Amino acid sequence: MNKIFFMPIASIVLLIFLLGGCTYITHYGQISLLKKFESNQCEIDSYLKRQQEFFYKLIGDVKNNRLKKGIAKKDVLSLYGKPIFCKNVKDSLEIIERCLYRPAVEYFNTDRIYLNFDKDRNLYSWEFIPAPLKP
Repeated sequence: MNKIFFMPIASIVLLIFLLGGCTYITHYGQISLLKKFESNQCEIDSYLKRQQEFFYKLIGDVKNNRLKKGIAKKDVLSLYGKPIFCKNVKDSLEIIERCLYRPAVEYFNTDRIYLNFDKDRNLYSWEFIPAPLKP
């Protein structure tokens, strides 16, 4: 009697395992894509953390007068990372490029630093704009 009940139950369990495997194979591409997204998210988080560290280093150097005029732009990039954006300046004789640094994930009401570069791509000047005080 036990063998009669055992065979159908064993068959059902085996069928469930086989179908589960088919589901995995069927959705392997989607599962693989999700794993890639997870990996990319870790890389993004790491990049944003590095950018934040660069920005706070730049703020410290500006506030403590450690930032010096005449530094090559490539050296600025290696010390403080990539700016949020740079734009060409057309209405100045001395400055040809202006770059914005701010926290990477904060858009409004945050400290900003503009670095200005001359025609030789050396740091000409900078402007620190503190965040407005919150009420």
